[in-house]
Amino acid sequence: MQNGTEFTAFVEDVVRFLEGKKSVEYYQEPLPSPTDEEMAGIVGRFVAATPEQREQFLRSLTNRQRALFGIYGHRAATLAVRQKLGRQALLYALVGAAIANYQIPQKRRVELALAVYHHCARVLGFHPAELFAAAAEYASPEMAEMMRSFGKRGDVTLSKFGWRELKTPDGVRFKFEWK
Repeated sequence: MQNGTEFTAFVEDVVRFLEGKKSVEYYQEPLPSPTDEEMAGIVGRFVAATPEQREQFLRSLTNRQRALFGIYGHRAATLAVRQKLGRQALLYALVGAAIANYQIPQKRRVELALAVYHHCARVLGFHPAELFAAAAEYASPEMAEMMRSFGKRGDVTLSKFGWRELKTPDGVRFKFEWK
């Protein structure tokens, strides 16, 4: 656990790191990338923080900066499946989604994105309900409830939520194709 001054410095460093990042550029980076490694480290420190520190972290970021964690989460989940990584990698991916959805815009359909994490959990042999409940501990109250509920669903498939799993030379990739 970090003391207040150390954590504040960490938050300031994160804000500086995210300032110049653009969602479209991050999404197009090769997988994995140095940005993915940095984001995983940030999420790791977020998870290790106290609830008060996590709130400080979330309030310090702009919506645009928080959105980068949604991209990280999707990329990290994809990488977890490609490399058959452990539970922590997928948990951090889902925590990234929780950070991105700290404030849920009125028209956002979060469940569309959550379907990929649900699928990845099953592919890797984890119980989605347990993984989503663990990630919900780091989410805003609204997002936490959504995560717990969605993790328990037994009807989640990629196609039902507009996704398709593609096999590429680099490994699996998830493509959104809402029809």
